[in-house]
Amino acid sequence: MKVISQSGSGIRNKVTGKKKTGTNTPGFQKRTNTQKGFNFSRDYLLAGTIALFTLLLYLHSLQNGFVDWDDPDYLRDNLVVHQLGWKQLVAIFSSFYSGNYHPLTTLSFSLEYAVSGYQSAAIYHFDNLCLHLVNVLLVFWFIRKITDNALIAPFVAFLFGIHPMHVESVAWISERKDLLYSAFFLAGLISYCYFLKGQGHGTALRNRKFYLLALLFFLFSLLAKSAAAVLPLVLLLIDFLQNRSFSKQQIIEKIPFFALALLFGILAILSQESAIQHGVELSLSPIGRFFTVNVAIVRYMAMLFYPAGLSAYHPYPILQGVNHGIVNYLPLLFNVLVIGVVIYSLKYSRKWVFGFFFFIVNIILVLQIIPVGGAFIAERYSYMAYIGLFYIIACLFAIAEEKFGKVLALRIFLWLIFFLFSTLFSITSYQRIRVWNNSLALFDDVVRKYPDNFLAYNLRASARKDKDVVGAIEDYSKSVALNPKNPRAFNNRGNIYSASGKYREALEDYNAALKFDSTLTEAFNNRGAIKAIFGDLNGALSDINKAIMLKPESKDAYRNRGLVRLQLHDLSLARDDWRKAAALGDELSVKLLNRYK
Repeated sequence: MKVISQSGSGIRNKVTGKKKTGTNTPGFQKRTNTQKGFNFSRDYLLAGTIALFTLLLYLHSLQNGFVDWDDPDYLRDNLVVHQLGWKQLVAIFSSFYSGNYHPLTTLSFSLEYAVSGYQSAAIYHFDNLCLHLVNVLLVFWFIRKITDNALIAPFVAFLFGIHPMHVESVAWISERKDLLYSAFFLAGLISYCYFLKGQGHGTALRNRKFYLLALLFFLFSLLAKSAAAVLPLVLLLIDFLQNRSFSKQQIIEKIPFFALALLFGILAILSQESAIQHGVELSLSPIGRFFTVNVAIVRYMAMLFYPAGLSAYHPYPILQGVNHGIVNYLPLLFNVLVIGVVIYSLKYSRKWVFGFFFFIVNIILVLQIIPVGGAFIAERYSYMAYIGLFYIIACLFAIAEEKFGKVLALRIFLWLIFFLFSTLFSITSYQRIRVWNNSLALFDDVVRKYPDNFLAYNLRASARKDKDVVGAIEDYSKSVALNPKNPRAFNNRGNIYSASGKYREALEDYNAALKFDSTLTEAFNNRGAIKAIFGDLNGALSDINKAIMLKPESKDAYRNRGLVRLQLHDLSLARDDWRKAAALGDELSVKLLNRYK
């Protein structure tokens, strides 16, 4: 495996800080297998050992099930994955779903659904684990291509494989998109490194092959998740790390990458338009949001070293009543200090700038500058970004190991620290994987971490409603108490009351839900059903019509409107509604069509 390394006048090399001299073309250096730090067999053995350890750590994730957090939306209720044919394939690549455009991810779900449906989660978890192992190996390969120090690549790959912040991406089926886009993203970076290695040395055909491979992998990465749009910026960082001279050719070769990034960036904005939040957390001024972003950056960096308080959901600080966290200048000052140190480090090496901005570039789109979703930070967003910080830590460790390696006591101390952190990270990851076993375990954990957040109780109530009706009502009531303007809690509690035959209480909750959100489709449909029970058929028809107007693909609304029209003695229109519901996958409507002919 050839290694790209820094060279050129004034650029310090490796971990010694010494300047390199010579007439090599800037951006790469020819190496032989006998040079220091380079050994095929050792690299393969280390990469395989790290992958094996990661496999053993995550093996019990195969026992996990589905969770009621996007899994039903992406799998159970997503009709396009239920069958595999040309019609479905066209739909997958030509439409948005649940605020996203990630057709390759959806296609992977479709293939798995054809095997096991929504009965067993094992195959989904198995594929997630396999992708994570592939990514561990790709991280090793990528880092090995940009450094000639044999210690750095295994160090980064090992931390990438075991870090607790990455459990969410692996143990959560719906986060397949993180794993899939990362695999193609890393493959694209590796291909680009080979392209750079061939500049001035390989044949034109070989260089073109690696360039086109990088572009193709980038396209696949974008089709798995739009977050891959930052790859062209990472390519520029690689150019910078390798001291590649800025030229017209360098600009031209990046144009196709930036064109793809722009195209998929537009698609991402269009697909996520409905997910952009307009709630209380966004009543912040631009300055307030600026400080929020700084707090988020600090949290991500802190959780790299101290991954405490891990949770499937991290609300905005303002939602926790921590108003000072939004206007506190300490995170801003810390970030300015870090940037200052990174810039100053250019006197000695480019690696620190590369590592830090690799982190920033890969985290920037999810810092809620443009708010999407209701979470302040999310552990899954660290999956690619942390590679940059791991690289910095690995380089520092390599410097210390080389500098103090001859002092046995110091060397033992250094490796003892590494062993301690590795052990703590591994134990924490093992425990977090168990938390993702089922919905109740997952949302119990969210409530423990955020006992004063209304959404935490909403989530747990949804997990309790089937087996613990009393507990679910208590959670929804707690959620309403914490946030009286909480339409979904009212609607969901109303559903439990309705299922229990408490129709008056259900009607009151649906009225409250629509008071605070006049666009809540489910509440209109549910209130219409209750009005029909009370004999107010015209009122029921009016509510259900509004539900269909708001959400034309609502199979429940079509079925309920058909039932109301049946009571109004209009069987023809009722059957029309049931046919529409059946076309949307509603089995109850199929039975109704067979019964009322």
